[in-house]
Amino acid sequence: MFNIENLTVRINDKYLIKGMTFTVPKGQITAIIGESGSGKSTTISALLGILPAQATLEGTIFFNGRDLIDLSRDERLALRKKHFFTIFQDATNSFSPTLKMKQQLYSLTALRLGHKNEAFLAKIKVILKDLNLSEDVLESYPFELSGGMLQRCMLACALYNEPDVLMADEPTSALDMLHQQEFIKRLKKLHTQLGTTVLLITHDLGVAASIADFILVMKNGEIVERGQVAEIFEQPKHLYTKRLVANHF
Repeated sequence: MFNIENLTVRINDKYLIKGMTFTVPKGQITAIIGESGSGKSTTISALLGILPAQATLEGTIFFNGRDLIDLSRDERLALRKKHFFTIFQDATNSFSPTLKMKQQLYSLTALRLGHKNEAFLAKIKVILKDLNLSEDVLESYPFELSGGMLQRCMLACALYNEPDVLMADEPTSALDMLHQQEFIKRLKKLHTQLGTTVLLITHDLGVAASIADFILVMKNGEIVERGQVAEIFEQPKHLYTKRLVANHF
C-alpha cells in the first residue's frame, strides 16, 4: 500500500529523517517505535503532506502506485479525505472547545463523504453505541468528556469513514492504563471489521507488542531495525532495540 524510498526531511541544515526506506503492507498493522525525538511523528507528517512550510522533503512516497510528493496540495487533500484518517496524540486538541460534538463529528465524517444530516445521525448513533458511548455525547462539548471518551470519538470517526489507512500518532499516551487497554481493543476491532491498514506511532513498546504485525525501530531519524513482533521483542539485534526492550520488559 505504502512504499517509501529514501525519505529525507530537513529544516535548514537539521535532518529530521535521513534516507528512510520501508513499506506499509495492505491490511496489516505496522508500528513505528522509538524514543521521543526519533522522527516518528515527522514520518507521519511527511506521509500526510503536513510538514512545516520551511521543511525540505526528498525521496518518494508511493501510495497505491502514485508518488504523493508529485501531487499538488489540493490533490493531497482530496487523497487524505478519501483514503486516510488520522488519530493524533491528544484527542482534546482535535476538537474545538466551543462547538458541540455533534457538529464536529459531522465535519470529520459526513461532511467529508457528502452525507446528509439524517444519514449521519443514523450511522453515528450505531457506532457510538458499539463503542459504549451514549448518544448524549452528541450534545456535549469536548471539555465535558474524558480523554478516553474523546479518543473513542476519534475511533468513531474512523469507523464512520472506513478509511483505507488509519494513522495513529501516540494515540494512547494521554490515557491511563485502563483506557489504553480499551483503546487498543477498539483499534483491533476496527482493523478486524474493516480490514483497515494501520500505521501506529508509539513509544510504548507494550502497546506495539499487543497489536502490531510488523515493527520498525527508529533512532535519530533512521530505521535501525525492522521485523515481525516476535523477532523484535524476543531476538532484538541492534543495541538500541535491545536497550528499549530491556528497559520496558
